[in-house]
Order: sequence, then C-alpha cells, then structure tokens
Amino acid sequence: MYRHSIPYKRKGLFIIITLPMIALYILICSYLYSVNIINFIIYCTFFIVTILLQSYNCINWECPHIGTFCPGAGGFCVLASPVAKLLIILKVKRSENVYKIVCNCAWLCFFGIILFPVYFIYKASVLYLITYLAIIFLYFAGMMLFICPKCGAKTACPGGQFSSKIKKNKHNA
Repeated sequence: MYRHSIPYKRKGLFIIITLPMIALYILICSYLYSVNIINFIIYCTFFIVTILLQSYNCINWECPHIGTFCPGAGGFCVLASPVAKLLIILKVKRSENVYKIVCNCAWLCFFGIILFPVYFIYKASVLYLITYLAIIFLYFAGMMLFICPKCGAKTACPGGQFSSKIKKNKHNA
C-alpha cells in the first residue's frame, strides 16, 4: 500500500454504476473488431494510453488510493492505481511541466474513448447512439453525485473538483 492509502468505502456502488460502462466498452470493442480491426486497435489504444497517463497524474496528485481500490473514471482508470504504485517503486520523478502535458494528453485520450465510437455507433443505428449517449450521461451523473464526493482525491482530481463545485452551487442556490 502507498503511504497515504485510504480505503474507498463505496466500492459496491461504484461497481454498480460502472458495470453498464464496462459492458458498453465490450460491446463497442466487439463491434469495432467486427467492422474494422484498425478502428478496434485505435479504440483500445485510447484505454491503454489513458491508464498510463492517469497513473502519472495519480502520483502528482498524491492520490490516497494508490495501491488500493480506486474509483477511477470510466471504470478503466481503476487500473491506474497499480500502475501508479509501480511508478513510485520505479522512482519516477514528478515534474510540473511534464504533469501539465500528461494531464492534457490523458484528457484527450479519455474523451477519445467517449467520442471515437460515436460515428460508428451512429452508422449502426441512431437508436444505438441515443442509448450510448444516455448511458454515458447517467454514468457521469452517478459518478458526480455519488462516487466523486466521497473520494479521497476529490480535492486534486478534476472529477472530484467538479462534483464539489456542483454540490457547493446546489447549496448556494
């Protein structure tokens, strides 16, 4: 465990909220694989690169979930926690300049995971696209309302900061 490890207490709720997204990723991967192997590889690469970049962000944020269960965005960022622990063991240096680049690239890849399949889903069916967008909306609403506010990294993580702003604005209204 990382020296600041804090166990996340809403693991069950996170899994319930995240399972539809995981199923969606699997369906999209299966579809892209059946249509065009290059698009499948591109889509899978977004996941791998996001996890690697996010693990560097975890180190910079000094995330308290490094080495333990992490309620990572999209479900796949859960894997950033063990990768971040490995980076700490390897004594990867933290740098503010590198962090800014890595953070921006991680966001681009994360949005690539969400946006890349839109065209292919649309071509398959408008109803599939509407369903896809609805699942994504419900997932992010669930994360912002129930998961991010109780995360130990909410002061550093963009999702946690956003959920805190929503909560603050809700109470001020």
